[in-house]
Amino acid sequence: MKINRLIILVLCTFLSCESNDDIRSVQLMMDDEEIKEKAYSKTYFYPEGFEYQTNPDGSIYYENSVSIGTSQTEWIELHTNFKDVAKSWSEISAKNSSYYRELTEERETEKYFEFKRVYIERPTDVLLSRVHKSSYYIPKFDKFRQSGILGTFTQRPVTAESVKTLIEHIWSSGVITMPEKVLQTNVIKVGNQFQYNMKSAQVSYGDWDICDRIYVNNVDFFVDEKSGEVTYQTKKIKEIEIQCK
Repeated sequence: MKINRLIILVLCTFLSCESNDDIRSVQLMMDDEEIKEKAYSKTYFYPEGFEYQTNPDGSIYYENSVSIGTSQTEWIELHTNFKDVAKSWSEISAKNSSYYRELTEERETEKYFEFKRVYIERPTDVLLSRVHKSSYYIPKFDKFRQSGILGTFTQRPVTAESVKTLIEHIWSSGVITMPEKVLQTNVIKVGNQFQYNMKSAQVSYGDWDICDRIYVNNVDFFVDEKSGEVTYQTKKIKEIEIQCK
């Protein structure tokens, strides 16, 4: 699904609590005024050089164990290297939906298969039904029981550049849903892992004489150089209270 561009208060700051002894501290390189400006901006979402899909043709949706009806207790996104299998999952999901969207276009990238589906009675209702390619990424993240384990990066070699591309793809395509502004990023080699550090900000909008607050978060993603295992953990760095209007 598309990342919601409204910055709202969510609980994802507290989802991942697994420890990692190899975390390297990365300093936030901006002051509160700059954070505030970016957090409230209607045009700023990512720092320069961040890889993300601009203006997709519809809402991005990764097919999963729930959408195809194989489980009601686990929500894990699907993966395959076979287009026909991916297409069959997309069709099953479309039939399981509250209303059916027609398949109008197909395409694939190194990362996923995509099937563009349109609700004929309302052509502006467009869904980009996607399935991960196993040759790029194997998801393990269960949205019903969220933990710090995301999946396995299967592309080789694992490099700082490929890790940057992977994590920014995961973030911006909604593989994990975190509706936050990205302030800065950095990729570091730590032992046998690549650590992708992200600083992000989200706004909790006040009401009834309650002031707005900006929550600044630190998110660390780790990709094991040998196994390709992808994990993450996140914590709140600080809160910035905004003067009530």
